[in-house]
Amino acid sequence: MPEITVTEAGRRASDVVRQAIVDGYPGFWVALRLSDGGSDGIAYTSKRDAVRYQLHEQQCAYLRVPRDDANPKEMSRWLEIHRMLYDKGLRLADPDDEAEREVIAPWKVEDLDAAVQNLMRRAGL
Repeated sequence: MPEITVTEAGRRASDVVRQAIVDGYPGFWVALRLSDGGSDGIAYTSKRDAVRYQLHEQQCAYLRVPRDDANPKEMSRWLEIHRMLYDKGLRLADPDDEAEREVIAPWKVEDLDAAVQNLMRRAGL
């Protein structure tokens, strides 16, 4: 498996998520910019609100704040995966999805490629 590179965007996203944890927002949602890992600084009670309050829905990825941690390496990979899925034409942030689904990404590249192909096939792309 190739080594995961920690990026500035991953560090910034990690800081955003860790701050939300410290502030008492586990289970809430944050909108993380794909471009730089930053956010609007708001912890939303629902994914729907997190999506709807963004200027451009597909410039962000949406994460439910975990209870424990989101380290820079994990967040770098998480952003990379979301960028790749958006580049493939998938819409990941359906604001009308009552189930508030999240992308759970595999760490191995070959598993990720298979998951992306499966998502694209289901989306009819």
